[in-house]
Amino acid sequence: MSRVLLVEDDVADAELLTLELSRAGLTLECSRVDTRDGFRAALAGGPPDVILADCSLPQFSALEALEELTAAGLDIPVIVVSGAPSEEACVGALRQGAVDYLLKDRLSRLGPAVEHALAQRRLLAERQRAEQTLRAAFDHAPVGMAVTDLAGRVLQVNQALAGMTGLEPAAFLPDMIYADDRPLVEERLKRLVAGEADTVTKELRLRRSDGTMLWGQYSAGLIGGDAAGVVHQFADVSDRRRAEAALQRQAEKLARSNSDLQELDRLKSEFVATVSHELRTPLTSIRGYTEILADSDATALGPTERRIVGIIDRNGRRLLDLIEDLLTFSRIESGTLTLDLGPVRLRRLVDAACEAIRPAMQTAGLRLAVDVDEYIPAVQGDAEQLERVILNLLDNAVKFTDPAGAVTITGRERDGEVVLWVRDTGTGIPEAEQGMIFQRFFRTADAQRRAIKGSGLGLAIAKAVVEAHGGWIALESIEGSGTTVGFGLPLPTL
Repeated sequence: MSRVLLVEDDVADAELLTLELSRAGLTLECSRVDTRDGFRAALAGGPPDVILADCSLPQFSALEALEELTAAGLDIPVIVVSGAPSEEACVGALRQGAVDYLLKDRLSRLGPAVEHALAQRRLLAERQRAEQTLRAAFDHAPVGMAVTDLAGRVLQVNQALAGMTGLEPAAFLPDMIYADDRPLVEERLKRLVAGEADTVTKELRLRRSDGTMLWGQYSAGLIGGDAAGVVHQFADVSDRRRAEAALQRQAEKLARSNSDLQELDRLKSEFVATVSHELRTPLTSIRGYTEILADSDATALGPTERRIVGIIDRNGRRLLDLIEDLLTFSRIESGTLTLDLGPVRLRRLVDAACEAIRPAMQTAGLRLAVDVDEYIPAVQGDAEQLERVILNLLDNAVKFTDPAGAVTITGRERDGEVVLWVRDTGTGIPEAEQGMIFQRFFRTADAQRRAIKGSGLGLAIAKAVVEAHGGWIALESIEGSGTTVGFGLPLPTL
C-alpha cells in the first residue's frame, strides 16, 4: 500500500484531503505532521511515496518541506495544497521541486494528481533499479569498460579497466592507448560517430600506470537513443599474444632447424653418392679378378683357395648391391633418377629374379612357388629397375622366413594393370611398425634383434621406383603369420 504524508496543521483539512483521496478510489496509508521535527521523524521512519503540503502553515510550510527533502537527498513527489490562492507561492513551490499545485476548495483534481505522482514515483524507482542493475553489470563486467561523450570526455570507468591499467579515469583514453595505435582508433571513432560504421574493433597496445604494456582487444559502439555517448571495451589478450609470439618464435626456430637438417641431408646424400661411386670402381675390379681366379681353366687353385675366392666374390657382390642401392636412392632423392623405358614382360623379370635368389633360398631351406601368368601383357618400364624391385621383395621374404617355410610370387592382369604379389610364411611385422616399413633406413625391431643383414633401403627404393612408373605398392602383414608385399603397374593405353 502506498503511503501519503500530509503536512497540515488543521485536522479537519487533513480529514478532508483523506476523504477526497478515498472518494477517488485510492487506497492509501495517510499520516499527518505539522512541524519540522515531526516531518523529519516521519522521513526517518520510512520515506512516504507522496507528500501533500500546505504552503501557508505558520510553523512548517511546503517550501520548508521541499528544503528538507533537498537537504536529505530524497526525491519524493510533493503536491502543494493551499487554501488561499497565491501565484507567487505556487511559482516558488514549483521552482523548489513541487510536482503540482492545488487549491483546497477545488479538490476534484486531487485524486488524479496523487495517482499521477505515484505512477511517476514507481517509474522513477524502476528506472533507478534498472540503472543500478546496469551499473552493477558495468562495474563487474569481466572486460574493461569506459563510457565517454561524443567529444571523448570520460564519464564512467568500470573496476576491470581501472584494475587493468591502474590509471586515473581522466587519463584513460589519451594516455592508455599507445601513440602508434591512437590515430587509427581516432579515425574509426570519427566514422562511428558519423554513422559510417556500427562498431569499432581493433587489437592494440595499452599502457599501464607503471609503464608496462598489455595487449587489448578494443571495441567501441554508440549508446543512448540519440547516440549520446560511446562505450569502449578492452579485453586483456596479453596471454594469448604472448602464447602466439612464443609459437611464432618456436615455428621460426623449427624452420631454421628444418633448413639446417635439409642442408645436412643434402650434404649426406652428396657424400653417400660420392663415396658409393668411388667404391664401385675398385669393387668391380675386385670381382673381375675373383672371377678370373675362380675360372678353373685359367688357374690351378686348390679347394681351399677356391672357397676363399668364392667368399671374396660373394661379399664383393653384396657390397656392390649395397652401393647400387645407395646410388639409386641418391638419384631418387635428388630427382635425377632416369628410367630407360621400353616394353617389359614381368614374367621374364620374375624368372631372372628367382634364378638369382634360388641359391639363398636353398641355403635357407625354403620352398619357392611361382604363379605368374605367362600371357600377362607387357608394361612400359625400366627392366633393370623393375627387376631390382622384384629381387628386393624376394630377398626380404627369404631373410624373414624360417627354414621349411615357403615364398610364393603371384602375377595377374587386373583392371587395366599388372599386379605382382610376393607372399611369405615368415615372422610377420607388428602393426605398429607397418606404417614405417617403406621409410628409408627403417629396420624392424625383429631385424635388429636377429641381426638380419640389410641397409633398410630396399623397400624405400622399391616404392620410389614403382611410383616413378605410375604404379602403387602396398604391404599386408600379420605378426607371426607372414607378410605379403605387392605392387601394380598400369598397362599402356591404346
